[in-house]
Amino acid sequence: MRRRQGPVFPGYLMILLVALLGLALQVSPQTTRVVQEWALPVIVVCMLLIPLVLAWEKGQERRNLARPGWKGDRSPYPGLDAFTEDDDGVFFGRDGEIQELVERLRPGSEPRSIAVTGPSGVGKSSLLYAGLLPRLAQQRRWIVLPSMTPEGDPFRCLAYCLADALGGGAEEIAEELRRDPAALRRRVAELRRGRRNRSVLIVVDQAEELLTLTEDDQRDAFLGMLRDGVDADPKLWVVLVFRAEFLTTFLSGGSAEMFRHPFTVTALDRAALRTVVREPAERAGIAFEPPELVAQMAEDTGDGTALPLLAYLLHELYLQVGRNGTITLADYRRTGGVDGALTRRADRLLGELEALDPAPPVLQTLLKFVKFTEGRPTRRRVAGRELDEAGRLVVDAFVRERLCTSGRDGEDAVFEVSHEALFSAWAPLRQTIALHAEVLRRIADLEQWAAEWDRYGRQEAYLLRGDRLAAARKWVAEAEDLAAIEPLALEFVEISHRSDGVAMRRLADSIARQALTGYLTDPEHSLLLALAAHEECAPTPLARRALSAALAVSRVRGVLRGHEDQIWSVAWSPDGRLIATASSDRTIRLWDDAGAEAAVLRGHEAAVVSVAWSPDGLRLASASDDGTVRVWDVAARARAAVLRGHGDMVWGVAWSPDGTRIASASRDGDVRIWDAADGTTTATLSGHEGWVRDVAWSPDGTRLASASDDRTVRTWDAATGRRTAVLEGHDETVRMVAWSPDGTRLASCSYDRTVRVWDAETGACDRILHGHGRLVWAVSWSPDGTRLATASHDRTIRIWPAAQGSELAVLRGHGEPLRAVAWSPDGARLATGSNDRTVRFWDAERAAEVAVLRGHERTVAAVDWSAAGVLASASYDRTVRVWADDGPRVLSGHTDEVWDVAWSPDGGRLATASRDRTVRVWTADGTQEAVLHGHDDWVRAVAWSPDGTRLASASDDRTIRLQDRDGSAPLVLRGHEDTVRAVSWSPDGARVASAAQDGTVLVWEAATGLRLTVLSVPGGAARDLAWSPDGAHIAALSGDHEVRVWNAAEGAEVSVLSGHDGWVWSVAWSPDGRVLATTSTDRTVRLWDAPAGRELSVAAVHDDEVWDVAWSPDGTRIATASGDRTVRIWEVVTDGAALVARARSRVFRQLTRDERQTLMIPA
Repeated sequence: MRRRQGPVFPGYLMILLVALLGLALQVSPQTTRVVQEWALPVIVVCMLLIPLVLAWEKGQERRNLARPGWKGDRSPYPGLDAFTEDDDGVFFGRDGEIQELVERLRPGSEPRSIAVTGPSGVGKSSLLYAGLLPRLAQQRRWIVLPSMTPEGDPFRCLAYCLADALGGGAEEIAEELRRDPAALRRRVAELRRGRRNRSVLIVVDQAEELLTLTEDDQRDAFLGMLRDGVDADPKLWVVLVFRAEFLTTFLSGGSAEMFRHPFTVTALDRAALRTVVREPAERAGIAFEPPELVAQMAEDTGDGTALPLLAYLLHELYLQVGRNGTITLADYRRTGGVDGALTRRADRLLGELEALDPAPPVLQTLLKFVKFTEGRPTRRRVAGRELDEAGRLVVDAFVRERLCTSGRDGEDAVFEVSHEALFSAWAPLRQTIALHAEVLRRIADLEQWAAEWDRYGRQEAYLLRGDRLAAARKWVAEAEDLAAIEPLALEFVEISHRSDGVAMRRLADSIARQALTGYLTDPEHSLLLALAAHEECAPTPLARRALSAALAVSRVRGVLRGHEDQIWSVAWSPDGRLIATASSDRTIRLWDDAGAEAAVLRGHEAAVVSVAWSPDGLRLASASDDGTVRVWDVAARARAAVLRGHGDMVWGVAWSPDGTRIASASRDGDVRIWDAADGTTTATLSGHEGWVRDVAWSPDGTRLASASDDRTVRTWDAATGRRTAVLEGHDETVRMVAWSPDGTRLASCSYDRTVRVWDAETGACDRILHGHGRLVWAVSWSPDGTRLATASHDRTIRIWPAAQGSELAVLRGHGEPLRAVAWSPDGARLATGSNDRTVRFWDAERAAEVAVLRGHERTVAAVDWSAAGVLASASYDRTVRVWADDGPRVLSGHTDEVWDVAWSPDGGRLATASRDRTVRVWTADGTQEAVLHGHDDWVRAVAWSPDGTRLASASDDRTIRLQDRDGSAPLVLRGHEDTVRAVSWSPDGARVASAAQDGTVLVWEAATGLRLTVLSVPGGAARDLAWSPDGAHIAALSGDHEVRVWNAAEGAEVSVLSGHDGWVWSVAWSPDGRVLATTSTDRTVRLWDAPAGRELSVAAVHDDEVWDVAWSPDGTRIATASGDRTVRIWEVVTDGAALVARARSRVFRQLTRDERQTLMIPA
């Protein structure tokens, strides 16, 4: 930094006077008389001279404050650049402010921290560099450090200033300052060594960078160091220069006292503006023609806020006319005036650049120089490495035109716009900034978040998660070609993404495990959990497994919302096209089969608790707590009649099968029969000893059954009204009663949590169904009479076999107790109503299955597809079924359980293996063609050779038999030490593999019976095996719940598939060899990525153990055989997107806020 020396004469004069007095005191005693004569005059003269000298010195100081001359080697107008110390000769218009700042810096003044503030473009930096600092340099009492800007690391920047003044290493000083705030005082003392009377001034320009670029803890530490230094050293001063909008933020910080007495730089008035124009021109010999042009320029500048534009205009005009030239009105107008000079230059440059081929992205590049601070666009430094070739071309052009400046930061070039006036004055850039302001603001937010993360030690808790991370990544993507982003912010987003990925995968698996824990008992909730895990956390294999598992058992198909209170009753129209629902909201609502609300029937004055369709579907009857039965014309959506007569609430209503009568049950203890045509009471049935809850007609219309609080079901002769039977057994209120479709049985449900099935003729209780955890409110027969559906306050619907056996399914999904259940006329669906105000549709037959094939009377042990896509199954019921398009064919002949079935490659024959020790061959039409004997024990498995000429069979007699399909040419393979459970041909027919209870898989040469390979299976028994379609691999089941895949040629283990929760029973390769399907005692079928060895999905879930699986010829479906006596066909879905799409169609609510918080799913 350049410094000027002050005058030396006054000092020398004082030294001379002191020397003369000293000399006088040293003379010999003989001169005493002379001293006595001269002492007083000398003292008087000194007392007069000293004030005169001091006055002279003060005047000299004032003269030194006068402006020095101007060097003519540069423009007297700096343009968009701030004035520097070398421009002090042409810096005008701020004399008052300069003098006031000088006064504030006089010894003894307080405070010694001066905040210089003002709006952008007002001239703060120019006042500092060309005004204040040159004046201080003329005084001998100041040591002024080179000014600094924080640039994100204020300690380092100050250290470089100290190193410039002291010498030494800047990095060493920076580390010292960071480590010990007292180091500043030591360094300042070192600066003053030998100059103790000097004051030290630290100047921080663009101090707002302490807020915008510097981490909070570093800013606070830096300001605290300056504050403590000033407090401790009376000769240390600090000047901080910053934009006015940051003052409030500084005042709210820990060093607020440094900013409480700011020096505000205001816009120049017109008189000062005229001085700014005229005085530098005079120094350079510039004239204005006409002279009034100076005043016009000041007038056009307005209130002074356009000072940067005026400075740019004057700079451009000077470059046109040169020293000693004349600026004319024509020059002024041609340049564009105050408002147009900069914009014309920028417009011209924009046009030149856009004319290039290819045109560089000018405005897009300039956006990189913009950042939003405190809600407004401000300058950003951009490193050269952040610019591509086209961007550098744009920046270099703007630098040449002095609209941008360049510098260096270490080895890299750095650039910034010359002044923020470019952002507001130049319309194309102003509009571009406005267009992308939201992106720029978001990036500013992101950079602030990154700074906080860095400030607090980069703790994981400060990283972005969930929606915030998604938003931040989107902002970065949007800003990629629009705005420069601080490296710290990019690092912050990247680390957040990596961390979030790990964290979200952990969370996804945690939620997925919860879903898998409950998918069999509450598939609807599990489906919600699995969707949240897969979609909102991470699509991990476990999340996909949970999704597929929940889908496999989910039966809900729709949810109807509209009622405003609990739902008491649901009823399908006879044609199945409409559903009627009754509610406590006093309405009956009609819904079409697509779930749309078709009508709302109003009229009841209290809760409607029962609704029933007439047999022709044209009328509805409803029962209400208002004590009436109402009949409605469905087509007209209007009330047809009101039936009055009961003395209390009416709780049940039913039409006679011929539609001529209506029966109702009431809390008054009676059942009434009404003429449906005229509404008169034709009979009153009394006898119950409590409220009557329900009434039902027998299918032939001859009898009625009623349910009551007296714990009984009573039957009545509908013609005479005579009671025919009292069915006793329930321990509490009987809530509902229903006749089987054939009229031979009655079902009743009770508050005692049971359902009872009665013989309608004898009144004997045939079955009691236990399972519900709370009172059972409703019961309904399937149209074919084979199943019952019950609804309970335990929030479940249960489906039961009507004859014998345990429950077939438990349906969950309602959020509150259920009150109604009804089968669709085709028996395929159920409708249920609940206190949660919703009606739900359920698939009564299946969950994710394409089809459920019923007919076997015992466990289905095996299943296989023919080449033509015809399915065959083998069962413990000693039969084989062929499920042809024209209906199933039953193949009988085996005398014991049938354990395996296999189609010949051409689909012309079937082979079956049985516990009766035989293999049988059948034609496709079901004719038994051959019975193959030879095994001495049960035959477990059978398989066709690829050419269809031979059969291989495996037996408990520890052998494998290879023979022609007629039983000839047998070849017996011996070597296993226990039951042989499975056998499989290689695709080329040259080899046979067998799996046995002894834990081995043996590979044999099919032609000779020579044993080729022995594969050991850990965990005991090898239950099944299969060759891959290309013959390269063998998959076999082990006794430890796993599937192992070997290289068939070398016998090397390739992968282990683990995930089943029970014994694995069968394995099958997809036709393309990419997917393995496995079945297990855990009731599931799972699909695996065979090459990768990872689980893809839970493809199927049965109600009992799954014994076998087979792929359809096209690989799009699998068929499964189960202990639940069914064969089921499933569509194969392994694609995550397809699973999600299907799952979305099966959920009818979202997780609640509380549920999300419990699961810790990010917002």
